Amino acid sequence: MRHMEIVPIEVFGMHIDVPFPSPLGFAQANIEEFGAALCEADTGLTLRSDQIRLKRWDDLFGYELSAHFFGENGTLIRTSDRIKLGIRNARTAADLKIMCDAFARLYEIADCDSDSLTAFSAHAHGKFASAEERESYLQRFSYSPMVNKPAALGYVNVLGWEKDIRVLIEASNVVPDAVFVMWETLWTNDQDWDTFLPTLQSLLDNSANLFDLGFEPLRERV
Repeated sequence: MRHMEIVPIEVFGMHIDVPFPSPLGFAQANIEEFGAALCEADTGLTLRSDQIRLKRWDDLFGYELSAHFFGENGTLIRTSDRIKLGIRNARTAADLKIMCDAFARLYEIADCDSDSLTAFSAHAHGKFASAEERESYLQRFSYSPMVNKPAALGYVNVLGWEKDIRVLIEASNVVPDAVFVMWETLWTNDQDWDTFLPTLQSLLDNSANLFDLGFEPLRERV
């Protein structure tokens, strides 16, 4: 009988991609105000002005604001048609809270249309006790002797979540003896962000559980 594998998360990351309903011209986008808001300590991302750069190549839609922070582990890009924010190489419960706070603050700054959608993705490297145990787990998804490196891929439903969640599980190329897990889903931008974003961890856990994979609680410190 198959059983649930419970593994610690060594490193993880999250990314949001928020398309605008229609492109915003440079003047309409208020880029200077947006950049200043990112630098606010209480309501922004506490960025420094030297962490933000603007490229502009025409007077209408040709611009890109970018920022790199958290030691290059955080990346923000705003163009005429979307905003992207991603944070990687996180390891602890405190890192997850920082992520959720950053996403919530960005939504407030961006003032997204409530009918628009966010494309969300996350990834994690879950470490098994040995390479043999990892391979034994992945062999559950091998349905033919011709499959050299088995992996799991599926679109799943989680109770209380409206959209499909795409889940990929394969051997990690970064962390020894680990699996790499990636999730992708959508949500509408009409949420109460302070209560919605902290539920993401349980959403990811529950969807991975459908593949007999679970995660230990995030560590408090590295």
